[in-house]
Amino acid sequence: MFHRTRWIAAAAAVAIAGLGLTGCSSSGSGSDKGATVSYMTWESNTTNSALDKTMAKFAKSSGIKVTREAAPNADYAQKLASLILSKKAPDFFWCTTAEAQNLASEGLLYDFSSKLDSGSGLKASGFAPGSLSLWKSKDGKVTGIPTLANTYGFYYNADTFKSAGLTVPKAGWTWDDLYNDIAKLKAADPSGTPLINQWPLLTSPQGASAYSVANGGKPFVNSFIHTTKVQADSTFVDGVSKFAAAIKAGQMTNPDYDATNAMAAFSNGSVPLMFGGQWLQNFIAPNHPKMSWGFAPWPVGTKGNVQPIEANGVCSPSTIKNPDAVWKTISYLDTTGFNEAMKTNPVAPIAYTAGSKGYYASLEAAGDPASLSIGASAKYELAAKDKFVTEFLDPWATKAANIVTTSWNPALEGKTSVDAGVGSTVSGIKGLIAQ
Repeated sequence: MFHRTRWIAAAAAVAIAGLGLTGCSSSGSGSDKGATVSYMTWESNTTNSALDKTMAKFAKSSGIKVTREAAPNADYAQKLASLILSKKAPDFFWCTTAEAQNLASEGLLYDFSSKLDSGSGLKASGFAPGSLSLWKSKDGKVTGIPTLANTYGFYYNADTFKSAGLTVPKAGWTWDDLYNDIAKLKAADPSGTPLINQWPLLTSPQGASAYSVANGGKPFVNSFIHTTKVQADSTFVDGVSKFAAAIKAGQMTNPDYDATNAMAAFSNGSVPLMFGGQWLQNFIAPNHPKMSWGFAPWPVGTKGNVQPIEANGVCSPSTIKNPDAVWKTISYLDTTGFNEAMKTNPVAPIAYTAGSKGYYASLEAAGDPASLSIGASAKYELAAKDKFVTEFLDPWATKAANIVTTSWNPALEGKTSVDAGVGSTVSGIKGLIAQ
């Protein structure tokens, strides 16, 4: 399973303490051949097994020994924090954008700027629009390399849409289409829940920001990272008002909705529309839904197509002993390695475009409408030039979550006015930035 945030609190605490990271197993700075490169992931056993197989091929062809350090998925944060504290961090490790920003601010991560476009390995132009920029530090250093990318959209029950006289969602559908569809679905089934927000992104400040920009308004924050300004113009407020109205009408679930059984509800046909990430396919498909279903990307607005950008990545300690060997290994991983691993276990597309071929090939080989729609939606989202970030990435992000809970969510639920909720959210985050 592919998650976004793992160990930000632990990593930030270590970073603030200023502890050094030392690659634990790289050989000297001479030839790559004979070098040893260690890495650690948070992936499932299935994905790790696929990575082991492809890394074995790389080791044989390159002469670089690659070792994966064990890290149980549930204990990744504790494991990595322990390695950092003992100065035995691997040569590269899975991390989120927010985590990389925190560690980079303390000078603890290796700068890959000189490696990109060096003629050996990855090229900056090879990444999906917007993805690499999230991994740059405030002074322009490239302190992480994006890998597995999340795409977000709407799982739909095609049979229910057809019976309601609606066209199924697809690339290019609009925000107006979304609200029209959930209203008609609710009218057709007054006791049902037409749109389950399985992942909180849709009605978050980021989701409202996407609505605003796509419809000619301003974004909520002036920069994906290193934010200095927060704003909420009339178009942004209009987007929040639409969320609140849909929730009040029972057309969309509220922020406190327990989505534990959402995938099961969708799979058994009781929910016609569910918002979530592409990785949910790996939970829905095994349930063998009896209905025809598919996946559609984020809606477009009257002024353009704005799609989410979210990619986890890999980071290296600033003191790795053989950067060339590490870079060669990461470059292999982001291209051939992920192509092979995702072909056997399609978790997510890769931010480096050439590395997504295996993921798409797996979905195309499946051949069913659902798999094909997921692949098409992922390509569409990643290729979009205008993007919005799916979470706050600055050091104040954790505290901002509390503001969303106490100010933003009550406005969506009708417990306070939209203007008041948006206003207090803006002022609260402005206060965090000022601190």
